[in-house]
Amino acid sequence: MYKDKTIVIVDVGTQSMRTILYNKKGESLYTSQLGYSPIFNGIEVEQDPRTWKDTLFETLKDISDYAKKNKIVIESISLTSQRASIIPVTKQGKVLYNAITWQDRRSYEETKSVKDKVSMQEIYHKTGLRLDSYFSAPKMKWVKSNMPEIYEEAYKFIGVQDYVAFLLTGKFVTDVTQAARTLLMDIHKFDWDDELISAFDLDRSKLVEIVKPGSSIGKVNETVIEKTGLSKDVDVYLAGGDQQCAAVGLNVLTEGTLEANIGTGSFIIAHAEKPVFDENMRVLLSASAVPGKWVVEAGLLTSGNIYAWYRDQFFKDSTFDNINHEVVQSPPGAKGLLLIPHFKGSAAPYWNPLSKGVFFNATLEHNRGDFARSVLEGIALEMAENIELIANLIGYVDIIHAAGGLTKFPTFNQIQADIFNKAVSVYDSAEATALGALISTLVSKGEHADYQKAFQALRGKANKVTYHADPKNRFMYTKMLRTKKQLYHALNDSQIYTYMSMK
Repeated sequence: MYKDKTIVIVDVGTQSMRTILYNKKGESLYTSQLGYSPIFNGIEVEQDPRTWKDTLFETLKDISDYAKKNKIVIESISLTSQRASIIPVTKQGKVLYNAITWQDRRSYEETKSVKDKVSMQEIYHKTGLRLDSYFSAPKMKWVKSNMPEIYEEAYKFIGVQDYVAFLLTGKFVTDVTQAARTLLMDIHKFDWDDELISAFDLDRSKLVEIVKPGSSIGKVNETVIEKTGLSKDVDVYLAGGDQQCAAVGLNVLTEGTLEANIGTGSFIIAHAEKPVFDENMRVLLSASAVPGKWVVEAGLLTSGNIYAWYRDQFFKDSTFDNINHEVVQSPPGAKGLLLIPHFKGSAAPYWNPLSKGVFFNATLEHNRGDFARSVLEGIALEMAENIELIANLIGYVDIIHAAGGLTKFPTFNQIQADIFNKAVSVYDSAEATALGALISTLVSKGEHADYQKAFQALRGKANKVTYHADPKNRFMYTKMLRTKKQLYHALNDSQIYTYMSMK
């Protein structure tokens, strides 16, 4: 029996929801996880919000039943989720259209008219973001242009975390880490910006209240109590965006620290005490899960999902253990095979929504294990470009804290160390996002004085493995990275991507 009260973390990812019961020592007591899949249609990527509603209530009931059986008291629920998706809803919370997710690129044309009102540079220095269909505002503008009846009927446009918060409490609210991914929030003031709202031809009334990360937003409502069996005394916290929470969970809390979080996409994040901007707008600035701080960020739209796609297509009915075994048999460099991992366009550093994935330099000597290894190396090479950009902005980076599903594969961790030419540290637990959300909530509840002390108390003694770069591979990977950059620009300059996207 556990005497301490516990906290439930709800982590709403792109392909699954993980609901985890933690005690206040940071020990995971029970996990309930259910998968789902977005709906892909060319450049359009949607998801039925009912999948989040159903999985939320099902996983919470599972957690609640476990707690009752083991006489565990659940004190709070803390939310973290994917970012930059939009859901139009009525005042009663009725969903009017599928969620248009962060991977969706249909609003590419909507960004063009905004440039006539506000320059790219002004937008970047006000929001920390590029004017890109990746983010929420162009998606909202697309709805207004293409489904005006839905836009008019919508009471609010909310994100995934906001939707789950509404299901739990009946309140429409977001936090600054989520608002920072909309293109509508001033990154200096942490508040909605009227000039940007006007530039996108949107209505401020359709946006929700912004609170600081770690805020309590109230108790669970009667519907939650009825469907899950949770107590009416359970309060709900907004921990923040998944990537910002992962940074907290990986101790990226001081300048010079950097994380590489590899999930469906990959994200490189560094802590910043003040706003930091790239003159070429290749990397982004977002609000941190630590109130009043920032993170410098670069993202890959596709990474882990490319590896899953490759397994499904070429290792049918096989486990990841099978594909991993063949990767190990392939030598570093995959016999010269090279991947550009732009299977849904490119975010940082190229910001080209029309870019496509490319396997280059294939010969009859290559086998499927070489192709699988080239997928992992291609992901790491793209990440390396972004790490170099961020390091130039924040200063020298000595060690990289890595997390995410692919870090369970030691060979991939060694690939990262070799390509990054830096030490890569991996903790036993891959649940960096959930742990960061837990730390956020414990600090907000006054259980720890600050985020660094909370991290040390919860994870300071955790086991980790550090991978060091093999100097024998340094020259080869440096050459591959140079070739990859040249290949991308050769294809892009020839407008092959644009032509192929129009076919």
